[in-house]
Amino acid sequence: MMRKQKNSNPQPPKKIHERKSSPSAVEISLMTWPEVDLYLKLDRSLIIPVGSTEQHGPTGIIGTDYLTAQKISLEAGQRTNTLVAPPLCYGMALHHMNFSGSAALRPSVYLQVICEIITSYARHGFERFFFVNGHGGNIPTIQAAFSEALHQFPQLGLHLLNWWVLPEVVDYEKIHFGPKNGFHATCGEISVTMFTHPEAYSAPRKFKYFDTVDKSDWPLSPERFRTTFPDGRMSSDPRMASSTHGEKIFNIAARSIAEKINFDRSEIARKNKGR
Repeated sequence: MMRKQKNSNPQPPKKIHERKSSPSAVEISLMTWPEVDLYLKLDRSLIIPVGSTEQHGPTGIIGTDYLTAQKISLEAGQRTNTLVAPPLCYGMALHHMNFSGSAALRPSVYLQVICEIITSYARHGFERFFFVNGHGGNIPTIQAAFSEALHQFPQLGLHLLNWWVLPEVVDYEKIHFGPKNGFHATCGEISVTMFTHPEAYSAPRKFKYFDTVDKSDWPLSPERFRTTFPDGRMSSDPRMASSTHGEKIFNIAARSIAEKINFDRSEIARKNKGR
């Protein structure tokens, strides 16, 4: 009688972060390709953090947009057992280029980069993409890239989640900051970085506050942006920012995004069951 041979193929884990209980458990950059293969046997969802490297006024850190997107993505990934891609740290921020430290991609280049990222992961079998975005200037180009990608891969689910305009986040910021939250270098986004990267705020940054214009034509050249908003703020008063607010906003955003991912999964499961 022949003994039954053991299956040499490893079975995918029930949860991708059974290996360890930290944000790194959902980061593709810290995994091997066989581990990603195992994940794809269970799920086809992927979170992609996108942001920008740009000035955030005299008190906000230059990496704010991609750092917040990355940290919120990792938290949402942990809550939903969803893999998180490395962040895209550069975006469409040409209007900030008269402030030292900022770097930008032209819209045509950024569109191509987004398309290539989607194409790369779709080739491996990912089908549900959740772009967690931290920069408003990225929105039109990402939407255009989605149209390009869907022309080639009509079966994909492409979702753009701009964390700072999630209804739950907006409600919190209206209550606690009101109009002083502003439109750039906001109290909310600076608060989140105070919570996620406290080392960047070990020493207080003082600046001379003044009211900025509420509205302006858009888009602006780098020169006109610097003239219109001399210190980089857009109607915000970052003196109101705090780590305490940041922790609350961070959790509100992560929870909201996790709920959207779980809802998407449940809808896919319902449709598949009905086939």
